[in-house]
Amino acid sequence: MNFIFKHEDAPTFERLWNEYLGTHRSDFHYALALIEYALSYSSRLHMDQSFVVEENNRCVGICFLPIETSTHDGLSISIAEGYVIAPLACSHKYEEAIFEKIDAICALFNISLVKFKLSAFEDSRFNRLRLYGFIDTTSTTGTLDLQTSKEELWTNLRKRYKSFINSVIKNDAFSILYSDHSNAQTMHQTYVAFHKIHMQNAGKIPKSDEIYRKQFTLIENRLATVIAVCYQDSIVMANYFFHDTRNVIYASSAYDTRELFHHLPLNHYLLWHAIVYFKEQNFTTFGFGEPCILNAINGFTDYADEKELNISHFKRGMGAQTISHMQAIKFYHYEPLIRLIDQFKLEVTNAFCKH
Repeated sequence: MNFIFKHEDAPTFERLWNEYLGTHRSDFHYALALIEYALSYSSRLHMDQSFVVEENNRCVGICFLPIETSTHDGLSISIAEGYVIAPLACSHKYEEAIFEKIDAICALFNISLVKFKLSAFEDSRFNRLRLYGFIDTTSTTGTLDLQTSKEELWTNLRKRYKSFINSVIKNDAFSILYSDHSNAQTMHQTYVAFHKIHMQNAGKIPKSDEIYRKQFTLIENRLATVIAVCYQDSIVMANYFFHDTRNVIYASSAYDTRELFHHLPLNHYLLWHAIVYFKEQNFTTFGFGEPCILNAINGFTDYADEKELNISHFKRGMGAQTISHMQAIKFYHYEPLIRLIDQFKLEVTNAFCKH
C-alpha cells in the first residue's frame, strides 16, 4: 500500500485521484477544481498534505488534507476554520489506513484538531467519522428530490411563495438567463461586481480575485452554472450553482442593490426556475447549501444568528426537506475542546437570558 502526496508528486496524485472519481461513487465536492476553489478560501494555509492511496496499481482512497494556522488553536486541518470534505475509500480496510495516516500526520506536525464533513449527497445513515475518535457535530441542511413531479414540487412551496413567484412571472419585464459558452464570462463578471458591493456594504473583507477566478474555472469544467434574473434584458440578480451530472447545490447569490429591486421576490422566482431547470436536465437532488438551520442553537458548535435563521426559513419555504449534514471534530489537544465547551455554555446562557 502506497501513500502518494500531492506536494511530492502532483501529476501522479492528480491521475490517481481522477481515476478514483471515475471508478467509485462520489460527487462534485471531490472534483480537483472544486478542491482548488476551496483552498483559495484559506488565507492562513500552512501546507497541503493531501494524498491518495494506491495498491496493486489502482487508487483505493483519496484524502484532501489542508493544514492551516487557526486563530486560537495553532495548526488545524480545516478550511477558513470550517469543515473539510472527508476522505473516501473503496473499503473499510483502506478507510482505516487513511485515518491512521491522518493521525500520524497530526502527531508529526503537532496539529490540534481535524474538522471533517461528509457530503450532503453521501448516502449514509451513520456518521462514519465517529469510528475514528471524532466527536459528532452534525448540523442540518436542506435538499429536494428532483425525481418528484414538477406539480408536487410546486405544491410543496410555501403558499405565499407561489404568489410571489407568479407576480414576477406575470411581469414581462423580467426573464431568466442560463449560462452557456456564449454568455458565461459576462454573467460571471456581473455576479462578481454585485458580490463585491455586497461584501463592501456588509463591512466584510473582499474576496480575492483568485477566488473569483477559480469560481469561473468551475463553469469551464462543467462544475457550475450561473442562473440570472434579467430586468429589461439587464442582469439584476445572479446565483451560482455547483454540480456534477446528478447533484446540484445552491452556492451563492448576488444582486443589484438599487431600491427598485430591493423588496421584489427575485430569489424566489430565480430558485423556482433553477429547480425546474435542473430537474429537466435529469438531476436527481437539489441541495440548498448553508445555512439551513432549524434553531439558534442547532447543536454543539452549531449556532445561528437572526439573518441565518431567516435565510433558513426562506429555503424551507422553497420546499427544502431538512436532513442531517454529518460532520465531526477530532481533538488532539484538550484546550480547543474546552474553548468550544465554554462557547457552548455562553450560547446557552445568552439564549436563556433572552427569555
